[in-house]
Formats: sequence, C-alpha cells, structure tokens
Amino acid sequence: MHDRLLWLITCALLTLPLRSEQYPQALAQETFLAVWQKVDESFYDRSFNGIDWNNLRQEYEARVANVHSLQELRSTLNEMLGRLGRSHFAVFGNNIEENVGHGGYLGLELRISAEKLIIFEVSPDSPAQKAGLKPGMEILQVGDQLITEILKRHAIHKDAKGGIIHKAIEEITTIAATPKKGITTLKIKGRKKTVRLRPSYYKGEWGSLGQGQDFPVEFKSKLLTESAKIRLIDFNLFVPSIMPRLVQAIAQANSENADGLIIDLRGNPGGLGIMATGLAGRLISQELDLGDMNNPSGNFPFHAFAQENSYLGPLVILVDSMSASTSEIFTAALQEHHRAYIIGRPTMGAVLPSIVDKLPNGDRFQYAIGDFVTALNKVHLEGRGVIPDQIIALDAQTLKKGQDPDLNSAIRWIAQQKTLKNDR
Repeated sequence: MHDRLLWLITCALLTLPLRSEQYPQALAQETFLAVWQKVDESFYDRSFNGIDWNNLRQEYEARVANVHSLQELRSTLNEMLGRLGRSHFAVFGNNIEENVGHGGYLGLELRISAEKLIIFEVSPDSPAQKAGLKPGMEILQVGDQLITEILKRHAIHKDAKGGIIHKAIEEITTIAATPKKGITTLKIKGRKKTVRLRPSYYKGEWGSLGQGQDFPVEFKSKLLTESAKIRLIDFNLFVPSIMPRLVQAIAQANSENADGLIIDLRGNPGGLGIMATGLAGRLISQELDLGDMNNPSGNFPFHAFAQENSYLGPLVILVDSMSASTSEIFTAALQEHHRAYIIGRPTMGAVLPSIVDKLPNGDRFQYAIGDFVTALNKVHLEGRGVIPDQIIALDAQTLKKGQDPDLNSAIRWIAQQKTLKNDR
C-alpha cells in the first residue's frame, strides 16, 4: 500500500482555488465546443449510452455562456461528461505538480465500508500522521460537510459499485485537500476534539504519463519471510519510470528462488495501458492475450509476449475498490488465464482506454476511445470490475490493530501452493 494518488490528483485536477473574475466567454464557448465535438466524433458507443448528445449540447452550451470562473467551467463540462455514464471522461488543469504545490497533500488513503468512511492508510511523516490520524478511524465530517450527506448524494449503500464509491471519495478528498482557510478539519468518531491539519506539498518522486501529466510515484519491493520466501511488489501507478524497477524486482524473485510473488495493486488507479502487457510478459512462459479494445475503427488486441527471466511461480494480486483501469486489465487477464490468484475486493470497473488532448483554454481533456473486453470470457470490465477469487471484507477494527488480512491471506495461499508442490 502506498501514499495514494487520490489526495493529490483530485484537488490538482478539479479544485485548485481560482480567482473569481468573469471568465472570457468566447474562450469558454470555444473550449466547450471542443469537448462536445470530440465526444460527438469519437465516442465508441454511437448510441451514447442512451443519452441524446445533441440535446445536451443545447443545455450545456447555454450554461457555459453564464460561467464566471475557470473552476465553474470545468465543473460544468465535467457534469456534462458525467451524463455519459462512463469512466475516463474529464476536464482538468494542465499542471498537476504546480497545483498540488498549493497544498493538496494530506497523506491519507480512504475507503468506504458498510456506508462508513474509513481511514485505510496513513503515510509516514505526513500531515495526517502528525495530526494523530490512524488506520481504522471513521471520519464523520470534513469541514462543514457531513459524510452521511455526501454518501447519500452519491447513493452509497452496502452494494454500491466501485465507480460510485470513487465519486464519493473524490468529493470528500476535494473538500479535505482544499480547505477555504488553509486548515482541514475532520471530526473522528470517538474523539471529542476536531482534528486540524494543514495540507502540504508532496515532496516524493514524480512520474510522467506525457502531455504535462506528472503524478506522484511510489514503488516498494521487499522479501517477506513469514512462512515462505515471498517477494512483495507494491506500486501506485503504471508509469514508464517504474518499469526498470518492476523488471529488477521480478528478476530478484527468480534469483532468490522465491516461493511466490505478491503484486499489490490496491488503490492503484492505472496509468499507461500498454504497461499491462509489458508486466504480464514478465510473468508468463508463452504469449498471452489480455483482451481487445473495441471502437468504431476496429479491434485492437492487447498481447503479452513472454520475456526472458520471467517469474513462473505462484502469483497473487491484491486489489480493492480503488484499483482501476490498467490495474484491472492486467489483473483480469492473469485471472482469466489462471496465472494469478486474486485477493481483496471487487475493483472499480473504470477500465476504458483513453487519451488526453489539450483544450483551447490550456486545460486537458481525457476521453475514452474504446471499450475493453477480456480475451477468454469476453467480459466487459467497465462498470463491473474484477471479482477476486477470494473476497475479504474491509474491517475497521482489523485496520486499527495494524493487521492486513489481504496480505496475510496471500501469504497463506502461497504457503499452501508450496506444500502442495512438495507433496507431489
């Protein structure tokens, strides 16, 4: 697990405080038209998921004519894109590192469990840790916003899907990471005093996905020795700069004759899609078909080719409701081909391949260019996600004790494979 991107990306892309003067109307209209036309021309589902896209143009063109700020323009455009009911459609600022520098980092990972907002992880030496926050705590209020009201707005219930949960957490992190007076206030269940913390600048490593998309990057690789010799790889984003470290970590698993390999993708929102094939190629002995991206132009297969020094031993992938996109493509393929055992919770179901263009006003526009279907079972992962082989409910009390049931189950499963191998 890691300092997850959500605290950083959400505020960076959507909520950087902006000046309130009148936004240039000609530029707003030009930007709106660029977004609407790109969707009109390129949306892979020509039925527009049952939405009358031409009618939406009239509705939102009128609203854009009355926006007063860049923030309001972005919000209006993202609301329109949200009507499509698909992932990977968003308008955001063009400099994440600069935006986060205004103070969007708290060092928290959040999850929703049983209709409650739970702290999943607190990063060392972060504003959250310095304020005394710990995993397992339940947050009742952020600023002046009650969590129950936010969850109600997003129709969060016990069976809510990953995409819905993501939208709720996105709103919550936006409020927390961009406080009006520079101080984030949180009400924690069981604590009388309000927790106060000041968001800061992320000082760790940054990686690029191109076109000015720079994101915080974290990578860990270590050998576990509890009940077997197991290599754990944990990273927060599929970004090119970590590929050499992934290759090295997998080579280490081979050189140390590891009994198993665990890849932790919990909270990993994806990144560069083609990296799913590159990583898979280091874990197979022969060519593997991950699936196809489908759009009106045709089908584009995702193939993984076996690489030298691939690790072929027992493999476990950990996922949860905040695992998305490339994480889902990679995990689904290895699950379908029975190459990996999946543990955790169902993934987000936000898996559409996408690209990013520059808009007339300098903002960036991410839009999906196709659907994705798995190779063997022809599963549309969008809106469904990956269902783990072993589902483990998220439990606040377990987090408070500092335990990781997902990881513990992965270790036990690998130990069982070792025992089975020795008994043959």
